[in-house]
Parts: sequence; structure tokens; C-alpha cells
Amino acid sequence: MRLDIRRRRFLAWAGALGSAASALWPGDGGAWAGGQDEGKLPKGFREPTLALNELRVERVDYPDADFHAAVTIENPNRELKLADLSYRLTINDVECGRGRRPEKLTLPKKGALEVRFPITADLATVPRLGLNTLLESSLEDGARLRYVIDVEFDVSVLLLFKRRIRAKLKGEMPLRELVVKAVSVGRGRRGAGVLPVAAN
Repeated sequence: MRLDIRRRRFLAWAGALGSAASALWPGDGGAWAGGQDEGKLPKGFREPTLALNELRVERVDYPDADFHAAVTIENPNRELKLADLSYRLTINDVECGRGRRPEKLTLPKKGALEVRFPITADLATVPRLGLNTLLESSLEDGARLRYVIDVEFDVSVLLLFKRRIRAKLKGEMPLRELVVKAVSVGRGRRGAGVLPVAAN
């Protein structure tokens, strides 16, 4: 008897959630794609898209390099809550930095949100990016670094659904952008009589 009562209550609760979802995303009867399972989105929902605005070198204190990234997230839906944003930086096919933003953000209805975050990379893990290589490189060197920023975050509406969004943002950066920062650090250490040597 108790089991039947609990089952009826659960079905009534699930039906209420379905009705709320229909109100938020009308169209096709407001039906859920894939039922009530967590992470299944209502029909009419489109995943947000991401675009990389910039990846800038802030500082190089070998082996650490501090980058600043700016990403625009386009939301084609109603207002969404964004949470648990994490990111990874890969340079020349080697993952060398990661981080996260734990705070919750709001993606405006049919609008965009720019998100900025720092990334500290360990250059010693990337082949051919030793300190000697950076200090000996010419500022006129045309070499470029390939990078990928993997970004992940959750989007949700109340308790109706939650979906993990994933994106790969690719680009290239002139080696000289690292060289300029490394040279300034190297000169300062030479003046102090200390210059660390790293294997290339």
C-alpha cells in the first residue's frame, strides 16, 4: 500500500515537472526529448555556442606562463544558469594548464555572456619550449604555437534539467609573444647574477 502511494506521488511530481518544462519550451507539445532522465533536454532547446575572443600572455616566470582568456557564450534559449565552469589549455598537443570557476553565472535570454579566466601553464611540459629556447629565439622568428582550450560547464533551468556543455576552442599564437615576456624575466635575472638553465 505504501509503495503504491509513493509511486503515485512520484508520477504526480514528474508530471508537474513536465508541465513546467512545456511552459518554458513550447513547441512539439512541449514534450521532453528522452523522457525525465537528468540531462535530457526539452525539444526546442539548442546548446549554447562558444567563441574565443582572445588568449593573451600576461607573464612568463619560467616554467610558469600566465595567460588570460576571454570567451563569449551565445545562448539561443531562455535564461539559463551556468555553473561549474572548468577549462584546460593544450599547447602543441600537450596539456599544460587547467582551472575552474566555481561561481554560478547567468546566461541571458537569447543573448551573450563574456567569461574571462586566467590559466597558468607549465611550459616545461611542452617540448621545445625550454627557457633557453625562449631566450635564444629571435623576435623576428615566425614560429607559431598551436593551442586548444577545452571548456566545460553545466547549464540548467531550476530543477527541470541539467546538461554538460563541452567545446574545443582552437587557435595559434606567435612564439614571439612568449619570447618577449621570457626575455624581460631573463634580463632581470641576469642583472641579479642568476639565470636558471632548463633543458629544451
